[in-house]
Amino acid sequence: MSFPLAQPQLDAIANACRRHHVARMDVFGSVLRSDYRPGESDIDLLVEFLPLDSGSLYKAYFALLNDLRLGLASRVDLVMADSVRNPYVKQSIEASKQQIYAA
Repeated sequence: MSFPLAQPQLDAIANACRRHHVARMDVFGSVLRSDYRPGESDIDLLVEFLPLDSGSLYKAYFALLNDLRLGLASRVDLVMADSVRNPYVKQSIEASKQQIYAA
């Protein structure tokens, strides 16, 4: 992969995804660019969950976010794929994202 996430970080992501009903996760943003600074830059993640009722989705989102922050020892921005409404932001994410997990 062409971004600076080490295998232990990728393993932590995959484990968290399995625990919290994730269908797919992509990385996007500064972590994919040369200006990424470990420890300073946040890690932007785009998530799609398996079908869940709204209460379970709420719990899964926040439990996943907590696990990722602990497992990656970094600031994490977790964006649900279906919540991106701005067409310019959506186009930018779609153009640069790289898949890091699929159920």
